[in-house]
Amino acid sequence: MTDHLVHLARDWDGTVPKGGTGGEIKHNGWRCSFFTGRDGKTRLWTRNGMPLEGADHVLHRLRLMEQEAGQPMFFDGEIVVYDGTGNTLAATKHWFETGWKGGGEAGTFHAFDCLTFAEWKSGGTPTALIERKARLRHLIDATADQWDWRAGSHGRDEGATAVQMVEDAWLLDVADVMTLAHHVWADGGEGLMLKDMQAPYQRSRTDAWLKVTRENQHKWMKEAA
Repeated sequence: MTDHLVHLARDWDGTVPKGGTGGEIKHNGWRCSFFTGRDGKTRLWTRNGMPLEGADHVLHRLRLMEQEAGQPMFFDGEIVVYDGTGNTLAATKHWFETGWKGGGEAGTFHAFDCLTFAEWKSGGTPTALIERKARLRHLIDATADQWDWRAGSHGRDEGATAVQMVEDAWLLDVADVMTLAHHVWADGGEGLMLKDMQAPYQRSRTDAWLKVTRENQHKWMKEAA
C-alpha cells in the first residue's frame, strides 16, 4: 500500500510534449480530499491525512455527489477560503487551523478529480483523467439543483458555491503555458497544473502531473540560459 493519500506532482521543467498538454488553474489554498475514514465516516482531509472541520456545506455537497454516483467515492481538489483580502492561502490556513472553532462554514472546494473509493484504496485507477473528469462534471451538474438541505442549515447553503469544477484548457507550447500562468498569477492564483489527460490516477508522485509556479519558472529559465 502506498504511503501517499493523493496523486502528487513534480515541478515543471519548462517543456511541453509534442501535441500539447492539459492545463488547469492551481488555486492558492489547501489540497483537500473527500473519502471515508477508518471509522466509516466521510470527511474532508488534508494531503497528510488530517481531518478538516468548518466546511460542512462542502461536505454535504460532496456527499450528494457520492449518492448520485451510487457507491463510495474519492474526490480530489483544492479548498480555498475567500475573505476579500486577496491572500487566499493565508485565509485558508487561518480558517482551518483556528477560525472554524468560532462556528460557521467557509471555503469552496475546487474539484479536479474523482475515482471510486475502492480504486483509491487499491492505490489508484487506470482510467484516463479525461474520463475521470467527465464523470466528475456529471456528478457536479447532477447535484447542482438539489433541494436537500443538510440538518441544521435551515437552507442557508442555498446559492452558496460549495463545489466548483476545475476546468482544463489545451496548451500547445511553452508560450501557451506562460500566457495562462501570468493570467493566473495576476489574479492571485498559485500557478498551473499541467496534466497528461490520458494518464491514470496513482497515489504517488509522477511526471503525469507537473506544477508551474513562479519559483520553478525562474529555475528552468535560469537553467536554459
